[in-house]
Amino acid sequence: MDDSFTRQISFLLETDKLKDVLRLNHLADGNRRETTAEHCWHVILQTLTLADHAPAGTDIAHVVRLLAVHDLVEIDAGDHWVTDDNREGVKEREQAAAERLFALLPETQAREFHDLWLEFEACETTEARFANAMDALHPMVLVFASGQPDPTHEPLSAETMRRTKEDRLAPFPTLWAYARDLLDKAVRDGRLLP
Repeated sequence: MDDSFTRQISFLLETDKLKDVLRLNHLADGNRRETTAEHCWHVILQTLTLADHAPAGTDIAHVVRLLAVHDLVEIDAGDHWVTDDNREGVKEREQAAAERLFALLPETQAREFHDLWLEFEACETTEARFANAMDALHPMVLVFASGQPDPTHEPLSAETMRRTKEDRLAPFPTLWAYARDLLDKAVRDGRLLP
């Protein structure tokens, strides 16, 4: 086997660990916490399903590439509710994880994957903005649209969730309106504080 192929297989075996990383939120049926690998698959499917809400000309295949790599860092850094208190620490752990994981790949591919991860994080391109919106919406769909009990987000307030999600979802009016409706419903149902 050539070295490039061996490195690609090593990367695939290492990233298989994403299947064991538990996220904070539960599955839609509420029976257990979601893994990050499940989140990645489902947010990609959500993106393909809701692609008509992206701005005209958005390269959805590129959005999918961004989403396929953006959470790989959780293998080392874990899933976190990011707050002002932990933002820098989470960023540092994720950057170190990106450097370690992508370095497993052949050099050109390592740079490509790392660039995709950086593009998602910067949230400046049309594709990165839509990928970030999809990532922000996904747990809300699982948690709040399902109607299942949600010990993860209690005792957070709907206002805190709005502030956390608005930057990524507001540029997409239909998605942002839906997210606000979900939060309002969670308040009415007593699942979130106002």
